[in-house]
Amino acid sequence: MATRDYYNILGIERGATSEDVKRAYRVLARRWHPDRNQHDADAQQRFKDITEAYRTLSDPDKRVRYDKLGPLYTEDGRPPRPEDLNQVANTVWGNLFRWRSTAKGEDLRYTVSVTLEDVVTGCEKEVVVPRQVRCRTCDGEGATAEGRERCDVCKGSGRASGPRLLRTDCYHCSGRGFTVASPCPDCHGDGRLGVEDTLRIKVPEGVATGQKLKIVGKGNAPRGSGDAGDLLVIVSVADHALFRRRGDDVMLDLPLTFPELCLGADVTVPTLEGTTTIRIPAASPPGKVLRLANRGLPKVGRSTRGDLHIQLVLEVPPSLDEGQRQGLERWAADLPPTAHPRRALFDKLVQERR
Repeated sequence: MATRDYYNILGIERGATSEDVKRAYRVLARRWHPDRNQHDADAQQRFKDITEAYRTLSDPDKRVRYDKLGPLYTEDGRPPRPEDLNQVANTVWGNLFRWRSTAKGEDLRYTVSVTLEDVVTGCEKEVVVPRQVRCRTCDGEGATAEGRERCDVCKGSGRASGPRLLRTDCYHCSGRGFTVASPCPDCHGDGRLGVEDTLRIKVPEGVATGQKLKIVGKGNAPRGSGDAGDLLVIVSVADHALFRRRGDDVMLDLPLTFPELCLGADVTVPTLEGTTTIRIPAASPPGKVLRLANRGLPKVGRSTRGDLHIQLVLEVPPSLDEGQRQGLERWAADLPPTAHPRRALFDKLVQERR
């Protein structure tokens, strides 16, 4: 569907000759060709629009259909779809109630890293964000009043008459009503200046990796008039040397010796706020999990917290001397079969399968 005015794109009148069409295309294609604007997405889109407009207006049959159908024109000749009709209606009604849409600058993304301890209490982070701000010398227009010339295509109105129903911003001057004859000496015609903005970001408690915090108006300023975009701060919670996060709960592996598991012990363990002492029950098997309620992470929007889950892990000595080995063997030999009921059951099942 022809959602833009092809005549406006090429900067020609509706009664332009085929030579006028060809001449305008050559000038614009040379200016906006991707090879000359490799890092400018806006220029590359303009080149696509220019090529699309030229394909239609340079073909006599397509041009006749375009002049008749206006916004309902399709290059392949197919009738418009229902969603196309809705789009045209929305465009027409939108243009009736607005003069010129104010652009909004690009949103920016910035990743801030926090620790698990930061997640418990919340924190403030100072960040330096490179962004584009409006040039005060030319008020974002790319040229001072002395460096502007009235647009020849829209005659300074900033508007272009589209086919039949559509009226759009002038494609030649982007709806500003003027072109830049002498670029602003400070921003060199861009309308914006690059700065490094130092901001303090308040990170609330309970945040998780991937959560976004929006700082309104701290993105890039647009070219010309309009509001600056927003800064989207993406939270990244760093891995911890001791703790693992599982939702609002925190997991901790606690290494213990064999005597501590067998006899029980009082052990000091780390928490997110410091340390605490817990009792290891006698005869605790490896893998057993002890839970400390409300020692996990804050739950967002609630006054409660998750839990700290402590998993008991048996740490086996990497080596034994001869005396230790003999002592351990004597101790094992003195144990009755009932000391290891699960091992006894396992051995019995193995024997039955032989």
